[in-house]
Amino acid sequence: MTEKNKPTGATAGTSSTDSNNFQTMDKYTGFSPQFDEGILSDAAEPELTLEELAAEVEQKVNAAKPSGEITGEDLLNRKIESIPCLMNPFLQRTGLACLAGSSDTGKSMFLRQLAIAVAAGKSYFLGWVLNLIHRSAIVVSTEDDPTAVSFLLTQQAEGMAPERLKSLRFIFDFENLIKELDERLIDAPADLVVIDCFADAFGGDLKDTQKIRLYLNECQQLAEKHQCLFLFLHHTGKRTENFEPSKNNLLSGQGFEAKMRLVIELRADPTRADQRHLCIVKGNYLAAEHKRESYVLNWNPDKFVFNETTERTPFEMLSKKTDDEGRAKYEQARSLKDAGMTHDEIAKAMGYANRGSVSKLFKRFKDDGESAED
Repeated sequence: MTEKNKPTGATAGTSSTDSNNFQTMDKYTGFSPQFDEGILSDAAEPELTLEELAAEVEQKVNAAKPSGEITGEDLLNRKIESIPCLMNPFLQRTGLACLAGSSDTGKSMFLRQLAIAVAAGKSYFLGWVLNLIHRSAIVVSTEDDPTAVSFLLTQQAEGMAPERLKSLRFIFDFENLIKELDERLIDAPADLVVIDCFADAFGGDLKDTQKIRLYLNECQQLAEKHQCLFLFLHHTGKRTENFEPSKNNLLSGQGFEAKMRLVIELRADPTRADQRHLCIVKGNYLAAEHKRESYVLNWNPDKFVFNETTERTPFEMLSKKTDDEGRAKYEQARSLKDAGMTHDEIAKAMGYANRGSVSKLFKRFKDDGESAED
């Protein structure tokens, strides 16, 4: 073959069009089919099947993905069918959550009782299932000193051997808290970190939304790094107990609340001093049935402990004012009863858990001489 008859613009045995195709492949994939070993290394006699070739290309493409990138395919392949929970069905395993309430409702007692249950490796807390991995909890106490906590712990963990709480760790010095928590969690992982209370740990202006979010972002990153739940104690605004339980009752407004995946309001009963109401006012991963009625708890002020009940109460029953919404709920229930429905049927129609909520509604708003029962 003379020089002028040799192929030009392409490799011998390859057309100019094929060469352009190879160059196009190089441009969009970053691979050279002519020179990358194992991918079309011998165009005349390929050593790989098409399926094997496709698998190698996919492997190299995946390896070349930007660091930290997660695709929809990756997420679907995880096959997560429900949110992993620390306490079913409310407390998620990782992230940020909040328990809020006014003064003297027992917020610190509730969170300490939960931390005791986690550290002691209990299977249940107030009737709800605990899914524990480390059987360890950290409590940051900004308001009670070691002497006060020692007294309270003696009451709340009465009858429990001290060694059962060796994995319940307390922090009383909250300066450089993020760094301190990171070091402690590296040293010994925990299922739960309680921050009692947020305002002290944050230390800034509760009206400064930007700084609040920056601080909570650090907490979120720490929770994800160590795969644990950060549960904050926070306060509600003055006189908010006059209204229904709501995420809008929290101090610091939307800047704090928006970062929480779960917000619980602990509310004192309007008439019974020995009862408290656990109200789910925000739950990104929860069905609406959990966010209409409180979970009623019995409160023992002598031992500083809560006990479960099977009762639930509609939120509109918990405001100190007879508001329009509560009256509207009563009128709805009244019309359903006039239509011949039983209390069980009314409860189902209105989205309540059981007939007890309907009876309470009638008891509060009933007309003179009307029975609250069927």
